[in-house]
Amino acid sequence: MVNRDSLSWLAWVVVLAIAPLLLGIINKLKARLSGRFGATVFQPYYELLRLARKETVYSTSAGFITRVAPVIVWSTIAFAMLLLPLGRSAPISFSGDIILFAYLLALGRFFQILAALDVGSSFEGMGASREARFAVFAEPIFFFTVGSLAIVTRSYSFATILGGISWTDPLFVVFVCVGVLSLFFLMITECSRMPVDDPTTHLELTMIHEVMILDASGIDLMLYQHAASSKLLLYSILTALLLNPFGVLGPASGMALFILIVLALAAAVALVETLMARFRLVLVPQFLLFATAIGVLNTLIFTFSRHS
Repeated sequence: MVNRDSLSWLAWVVVLAIAPLLLGIINKLKARLSGRFGATVFQPYYELLRLARKETVYSTSAGFITRVAPVIVWSTIAFAMLLLPLGRSAPISFSGDIILFAYLLALGRFFQILAALDVGSSFEGMGASREARFAVFAEPIFFFTVGSLAIVTRSYSFATILGGISWTDPLFVVFVCVGVLSLFFLMITECSRMPVDDPTTHLELTMIHEVMILDASGIDLMLYQHAASSKLLLYSILTALLLNPFGVLGPASGMALFILIVLALAAAVALVETLMARFRLVLVPQFLLFATAIGVLNTLIFTFSRHS
């Protein structure tokens, strides 16, 4: 169902507009934690504007996939954002939208992998291989966290599932706390953050996300970079909504709490990236399996307790 409320669509536009700001806040916090002053929080906007003014150059071996992939990657993340209720009804909401959400992100990942393979670079091929392999381990985390809530609430829409979370039920409190941890692991994996990937490195042999877009330039690179920051904000919003701030407090207080939760997640990402080194690639699947095991155990306890 398409929501005709203009405020819901306005919220969607605002979220896409402020996505680079979250990345700037994380970078600023990392700099301060490292004892540096760091760049302004608006630096990601300057980078996007700089890329928008540059010419887009394509490899002689690149096909049409390389040209359409940046638009598709950005569009899938922007469309997935439409499915999340940001204090009001989601711009687009229907039964089964959680499935669409998961596979919109999978579709974007698929085209980014195809684009990395399309240019015929061995380095980008390695990055595409890692992205595909780790995605197999990351995807179950989402379904074990959100899917178990769908089973209990007997609803497959974000609006109903998130609205059904109650802090007066101790079982929900335990589940949500563990679920937030699982989604945090999923966020740093899907967004190629530390300790899964180092977003600041330029060593082709160790990169995952950055090596996949080595041949991108101009508008294409701008779309990839904005999509990456939007994806980070997307998972931050989903994690914050799992805590149901709008269902606990009124609209104004709920929004204030929601923003504080998102900022707390940004601080957590900055702290992890400051204190931890990147995992060796062979250890990443173990890290993801640990997050999956937490989700499975949490799901089993929650589901069987609710049905008993």
